[in-house]
Amino acid sequence: MKVIVSREAATAIFDEVRRWVEHGLQSAGVPLESMLYPLAAMVPATTETTATPLELAELHGIDELVIDGVAIPPDAVKSFSPHNCHFSAVDIERANLDFNLAIDRLIRARPRLSVLSKLHAHPFENGAFLSAGDLHHGVTSAKAVSWRQRRGLATALLHVVYPDRDPEVTDRPWRLCDGGARAGRVTWRIHSWGSTSDGGMEDLGDAEVVSNRHPSVAAARRRPYWATRGGGRWCDAQKTALRAAGHRVSRNLLGRGWRRYLVDDRLGRQIVLALPPDLPRLAPRILHVVNAMTNDFRPLPLPFPLPRRLSGLALLELVRALEARQ
Repeated sequence: MKVIVSREAATAIFDEVRRWVEHGLQSAGVPLESMLYPLAAMVPATTETTATPLELAELHGIDELVIDGVAIPPDAVKSFSPHNCHFSAVDIERANLDFNLAIDRLIRARPRLSVLSKLHAHPFENGAFLSAGDLHHGVTSAKAVSWRQRRGLATALLHVVYPDRDPEVTDRPWRLCDGGARAGRVTWRIHSWGSTSDGGMEDLGDAEVVSNRHPSVAAARRRPYWATRGGGRWCDAQKTALRAAGHRVSRNLLGRGWRRYLVDDRLGRQIVLALPPDLPRLAPRILHVVNAMTNDFRPLPLPFPLPRRLSGLALLELVRALEARQ
């Protein structure tokens, strides 16, 4: 898996890391670690078996992680030290709720993005590693497993920001990740890892910082079909047609730019029509809901080839074709 970071996101990440480094150096003579949450688009390894956010994507099923934003927790909850970073507050549940609402506002502006990974800083030379604590809290603990599964991931994705040299107090400008280091300046990089199905950790190397105009960044910023005027009208028409035909139907957003229609068919089944953000270029994912409480979904084959234009696709015809196959 390749990790790509837009210049906009990299600047925000490095500025936040630098802020806590400078705070620690000025107040105690040592840099402080810090933690934040990248907002990323996930590019699947193949368009033929694209996993929905309802399913668990393995590391080998992801081609690119495109980081194009960052959610920075409020300072009031940060407990950062030279060797540790965590969050604490008198009312941590309220602080968590407010932070999640702030993340939702960011994602509404760029719907393909999600919080899929965790990032913290090792602000010292040779800091591109994961400690035992990082592995426990980010990979193996029950909370870590639950956190990533709620995001449709079977893999834990972790990033560490590290410098090419120990930072020190200086009145010279800081240098971001834009080439080699100069005297008196620090170059920051982002190193990434992903957990594998056999319990190991795959070293993904340093992320590539790219222009905001890079094709992968442009794709991550492209509006999903349902966020366009024509796509919105198409969605409303699909729901109306399904209900007029006697189906009980509900719809919502799944995350990562996906939209979901939950339909009761005439055979007594609940069917999820999971529609990717690039419909109809990418095909829907159809799932039979066996037990929603245990995330038991059974994939169903697409009953016919998709038309090339969205206007030629009717979800009611899709449901009827699925019924006819039984």
